[in-house]
Amino acid sequence: MEVFGHRGACGYLPENTMESFELAFAQGADAIEFDVVMTKDGHPVILHDDDLTHTTTVSQTNLPHKVFELTLAELKSLRAKERYPARVESAAHDGEFEIPTLAEVLANPAFDEKHLIVEVKHGKQFQDLGLDIVSATADALANSGYQARGIQITIECFEFGILRQLRNLIQGPKFVFLSAPDTLPDGYSELTDDLLMEIAAEFDGVSVAIPMLFQSSLVERAKKLGLTVFAYTARVETAEGDPDSWFRKLIQTGVDGLFADQPDRLVSLVRATP
Repeated sequence: MEVFGHRGACGYLPENTMESFELAFAQGADAIEFDVVMTKDGHPVILHDDDLTHTTTVSQTNLPHKVFELTLAELKSLRAKERYPARVESAAHDGEFEIPTLAEVLANPAFDEKHLIVEVKHGKQFQDLGLDIVSATADALANSGYQARGIQITIECFEFGILRQLRNLIQGPKFVFLSAPDTLPDGYSELTDDLLMEIAAEFDGVSVAIPMLFQSSLVERAKKLGLTVFAYTARVETAEGDPDSWFRKLIQTGVDGLFADQPDRLVSLVRATP
């Protein structure tokens, strides 16, 4: 099983920052995952939320709080901060790190020969605002020379139609459909065989919220259809009981990759698992 640094090593440094990404790889993560949204002037940038309140210093300014209301120059005047103040080690770095652009992450030579998992967020919302996040993501990848540098790209999205647009426009990456219990189609409480077959007909894998792993042999059924299976998110703070015991239980589900906020903790357990 592979370990993916969720928004980097966000249990230790503010999420979705270059410093957090580099730390995750230093801790032994097989890949890093990060989120792409768009600025008012059409630049794809690395943030999980379209609202900047929880993860940046925007509240210390007079700037609007939505990423699509700011230009890149305005966004670059902000700094990242820790989402969870209880993460004291990370919160100690509030105000230190820039919000990177997708182009900057892709250009980082430290990521040559590495695996980057790109989650495209709020695609339809941005398109409705006239911000073509699909084409912008495709352009950033095309201009990065990532293939010649040995970078492996996986693209994820919760929106089936947006992920299809990305797949149709970008050649080379793997495409993984994200799913959570509250994002399933009306009338569904789990990923049934018919839903998995629909995903398998279009994409390479499925990434699911951890509770879904324990529904009706999901991992086995998905793999029989040729799907890679990822799961999110292993984190110390939300472990069911002892974190190491919880992480071992997740490893035993047979998933191909698991996202972790503290990738070093999970890496050590994976390496110790026969």
